[in-house]
Amino acid sequence: MKIAKRCKVELRKDHLSKVAASSTKAALAELIWNSLDADATNVNVNFTSGPLGTDRVTVSDNGTGISYKDAESLFISLGGSWKASKNKTDSGRFLHGKEGEGRFKAFALGRVVDWKVTYKEDGKLFDFTIEGKSDSLDEFVLSDVSESQRTSTGITVEVSELESKKSHVVDPDKAHGQLAPLFALYLSNYKTVSLSINGERIDTDSLIRYRKTFPLTPIEVDGEQQPVELDLVEWDSLSEREIWFCDGNGFPLEPYMKQIRGIGDFGYAAYLKSDYFRDLHNQNLLPLADLGQTIGIGPACKEAIKTIKDFFIARQLEEAKDQLEEWKEEDIYPYQGEPVTSVEEAERKVFDIVAINVNQNLPDFSKVDKKSKQLQFRMLKHAIEKSPEDLQKILTEVLNLPKASREQLAELLEDTSLSSIISASRIVADRINFITALEQLLYNHKDHLKERSQLHRLLAANTWIFGEPFTLSVDDKSLTEVLKKHAELSRLDVVINDPVLRVDGRKGIVDLMLSRQIPRNHGNEREHLVVELKRPNVKIGKKEIDQIEGYAFAVAKDERFRGVDTKWHFLIISNDYDDYADIKLNAEGNKGGVLFRYTKNMDVTVWLKTWSLLLTENNHRLHFIRDRLNYNIGSEQALRNLKKTHAKFIEGIKVKEDEAETVD
Repeated sequence: MKIAKRCKVELRKDHLSKVAASSTKAALAELIWNSLDADATNVNVNFTSGPLGTDRVTVSDNGTGISYKDAESLFISLGGSWKASKNKTDSGRFLHGKEGEGRFKAFALGRVVDWKVTYKEDGKLFDFTIEGKSDSLDEFVLSDVSESQRTSTGITVEVSELESKKSHVVDPDKAHGQLAPLFALYLSNYKTVSLSINGERIDTDSLIRYRKTFPLTPIEVDGEQQPVELDLVEWDSLSEREIWFCDGNGFPLEPYMKQIRGIGDFGYAAYLKSDYFRDLHNQNLLPLADLGQTIGIGPACKEAIKTIKDFFIARQLEEAKDQLEEWKEEDIYPYQGEPVTSVEEAERKVFDIVAINVNQNLPDFSKVDKKSKQLQFRMLKHAIEKSPEDLQKILTEVLNLPKASREQLAELLEDTSLSSIISASRIVADRINFITALEQLLYNHKDHLKERSQLHRLLAANTWIFGEPFTLSVDDKSLTEVLKKHAELSRLDVVINDPVLRVDGRKGIVDLMLSRQIPRNHGNEREHLVVELKRPNVKIGKKEIDQIEGYAFAVAKDERFRGVDTKWHFLIISNDYDDYADIKLNAEGNKGGVLFRYTKNMDVTVWLKTWSLLLTENNHRLHFIRDRLNYNIGSEQALRNLKKTHAKFIEGIKVKEDEAETVD
């Protein structure tokens, strides 16, 4: 090559070395993207073998090339790529790179890189060559330009003097499977483009068995919604399983190193697409995806994994359709007819996937006699519907499913929509049971219901009734302990040795204190609910209101907690209230059960609610799911269930022994 000039790159050499650092797969992919961004319709990757493995890699294309007058400016500066001001190529295809760093990635493959360029100008074709070396990244050698003998434009990039430790990594036998997932979406979208590896064309039509796009919940960033999609591709002949963060056009940026086990022999590539990921990639934050809460993408990753699991559960069931029909014909399948509710459908699908995995992982299972299979399937069905703990025991002790298979099965079912539906149904059913029984206790057994030993203990175990976000912090403690607990939760450097007294000077004992951390920008924001329970046959009047207000005033006047970013709610509750309480509730400015509100130095609100109102609020929250579950239970049946779970708290409450209405 006749040297025309040497071009010095205007950046520090150590920075260029960092840019050039890359995996061999990423470096090779970058060369291919450069060809595609140059509007190439044919890209060929070839490997030349030497004594120790691959010793030369060539990427050639029929793109537009680079004009000689632009070559120097393009190669002597990092960034400022011609692509930065464009979104598409001249033919209308989306561009992949815009940072002007791609050419340096080639040095991750080998020491010497030659760009052999053919471009068109004034109706004629011209050739020139650019040479670079990894030990002088800040310098490129540009040849003279000459008229070309070729028939079309394009660039051939030759990488030689591959590092000995990398020559075996650039494996032509593996390259096809490694590169196909990176370019599958692009090649599917642009059918006129051909990419070949050592003469073998990547044919997406034969590689892709299924492709489906799922819209996911947008990511909120600085108050704006960033759209997110999942493109899921199931391979027909590849075993690779990869999840990729992509920009909004589907260009892979970084792999997400999460593996999903237990999905059989399916190979797939999942492309999590959003322009927000491109922004994170440019800031080098995308590799921190496992710290999703820090950069705001954790929920999107979790939703994507759930979607992938749901998809392959459906695929497993589809492929096992014949086996399921065979079990039904043998009369060992434990379900009859079609599922009626979404919960029944979810339970049946979980049973199917567990039974299929048992059948696949236990070669002798098919030889078991009919009666034993019926029994084992009935045990699995019961465990799925009633007791997940028993399911693990059956898989381990009864069926002897191997540990690795159990773990894969557990991972597959974890966080799927099926397990979510079943878990939600159990929670809602338990809560409907509790509310139905509690209503009976409060109104039909109120004269026998004890405040502290029964009602108090029942509610301490079911604090969700006061609001889902709250958790129990203090149970039956003095007001001093309440504020100590608040200081502990809020991590305040406050010493509370002196007792906190009510305004009348007496020591207060609160029934329950519930706390939650407010899900906003500042982790120290807290919200507390202090509940004062009264026996259901006690009407709330002046004495009771003075008591709860005394607690609230004690907190409001305590200088140790003024200015602390906390909301305090004080709630007194019983079946009914008298005229005095009614006047207080309807005083000017009060509404919705508020007795008193103080916001000068801290946010303190005193509430009065009846059990009727609180139960109605809970029933309203559960109403929609109750209908979907088609769940009904009689009051006496609910009491019997309550006695089983909380027997020590409701001693002395008599329950009818006659048969009550049961679950549909």
